[in-house]
Amino acid sequence: MAVADFVKSAGESFRVGWKIESNWTDPVLFATYQVIRPLASLLIVAFIVIIGAAAGASQNPAFYTQYLAWLIVGNAFYAFVLQIMLGMAILVHVDRTRYEVLKNIYISPGTLHPYVIGRGLVSVVNGAVSVILTLLFSVAIFNDLLHMNIPLNLLNVNLLMLIPVVILGIISLLYMLCAVNIVSNRMEFILGDSVSGIFFLLGGVIFPIALLPSYVQPISNVLPITYLLNAVRESFGLLPTASYVSDLAYLALTTLVTMIIGITVFRLAEQRAKKLGLFDRKSEY
Repeated sequence: MAVADFVKSAGESFRVGWKIESNWTDPVLFATYQVIRPLASLLIVAFIVIIGAAAGASQNPAFYTQYLAWLIVGNAFYAFVLQIMLGMAILVHVDRTRYEVLKNIYISPGTLHPYVIGRGLVSVVNGAVSVILTLLFSVAIFNDLLHMNIPLNLLNVNLLMLIPVVILGIISLLYMLCAVNIVSNRMEFILGDSVSGIFFLLGGVIFPIALLPSYVQPISNVLPITYLLNAVRESFGLLPTASYVSDLAYLALTTLVTMIIGITVFRLAEQRAKKLGLFDRKSEY
């Protein structure tokens, strides 16, 4: 029964979150925005590489096309990180200033977790749409239209390798910024962009972390996104699969650590709320 209630609560939170994320707008307009945004991001990064490396491409075309495929997959799956980081960072702020759902959950017998997960799944769905569209447009533009023969075959993706790492990667991101913002104030507008920017630069999205300065690489080696993207690329056949198990293990470890930190912060927030009287039904807000 408890599981059914949890799922129902998360489902209702997802429904409300979808309305909020789409800005209560027309579904066609929102869908158009969801198509244009990942496509624009892909074209900017890819054509910078194409134009900047045009001279070297003729000397080593195999490496050039392999790198483009490597870059496209990393840029595509980074959409999960960007969507979840921005969505979960702003969640607490929007709720505090407009909807005030969290306050009512605090004083109820329920818990915040179904609400947070339901709202986070909206960002996951948006990220999944961006990933799928980015990959499809990549094949259509660079292979079918420009005939660049990039080794990116979507039909040969190893789903048994891909699905577990994507699920773990999503779990590692859900609580991270939401847990921080629930015990902070006026940081929501910088946390999402700042943390996602760090992940973009140090997580191996557009270039291997081996090219980073040696004093920065240890930071990359503790980020969940590093192992997420490595394992994703391995499932696409863009990296040797020999290290897949270790990447999956490190991803599971970093996911566990972030979940423990997130849940701990939530519990500290609840204890602070009790001290401030937020759980007292007679108190005024």
